[in-house]
Amino acid sequence: MTDSTPAAAPERRTGDLIATLLLIGFSVGVAVVMFFVSLLWAVGAYDNTLAIVLGGYVPLALCVLGSIGGIVALSRRRLAFWYPLIALVLSLVVWLIALALAR
Repeated sequence: MTDSTPAAAPERRTGDLIATLLLIGFSVGVAVVMFFVSLLWAVGAYDNTLAIVLGGYVPLALCVLGSIGGIVALSRRRLAFWYPLIALVLSLVVWLIALALAR
């Protein structure tokens, strides 16, 4: 007995895999840039420790959590690109809040 459903699954799986890996890579890059910009806040005139921690370390932590969630979802064959995408959006929101606090 052959089942026709596995033939349709690899196309969706491949697209999800590519999207997830690209989003993980992009979120890592964005988190690193946010971290170094928050370090520039520390060196510059802004002396707000909460803003520096919020803008530097929280995006890195969210990136790691989104990456782990995406990899786990990929291994369980679930739709996985949402995890790094949500982590990226939350990182941007937290960084913008930190930017407002730093000024």
